[in-house]
Amino acid sequence: IYRITYPSRPLVKPAKIVDASIDELLDNLKLPEYRTRYRTKRELRSRDSSQVLSKLKTWAANLDKNDPHYEHNLLEGLWVSWGVNKVDEQILRQVLQAKDFRARTAAVGVLRYAGFQIPDQADLLMQAAKDDNARVRLEALVAASWLDKDIGIPIVTEAGKKGLDKWMEKPYEAALAHLN
Repeated sequence: IYRITYPSRPLVKPAKIVDASIDELLDNLKLPEYRTRYRTKRELRSRDSSQVLSKLKTWAANLDKNDPHYEHNLLEGLWVSWGVNKVDEQILRQVLQAKDFRARTAAVGVLRYAGFQIPDQADLLMQAAKDDNARVRLEALVAASWLDKDIGIPIVTEAGKKGLDKWMEKPYEAALAHLN
């Protein structure tokens, strides 16, 4: 194989995934390569969920809050807990309060699909519907469209109070129509 090398871009060293310990796998979640993180989360789903969740709590608690990727790393941890079908409520609540709107939006997505595990799902969606960022509000109104009418309509209505951008207009109308 002919390979072009760039001195300023060294080749990526493959991360250990097969036969890696749970601690090593959790540390892989900090790596910049998407596919490495994806394969790592798949491997973690195949492990004993109680061990993964136990080690995940420790891993998340020990993350460096000064790391510029702290919120992303925490989000990766949230996805791990979701992947073993036991959403870590503490991590979810932390990510819902993240400074980065992309992390908050992703956390609302987890709340949408795994909300049955969270007793105050509707309250958390209502908070997200009041978010300053339109993408977070959009995710909240879409999630609310799957709830019972009495719970979903107030959330969808709240999400529309800060105004609808062009990406929110049709989902907003569809959510209300679906709930009604």
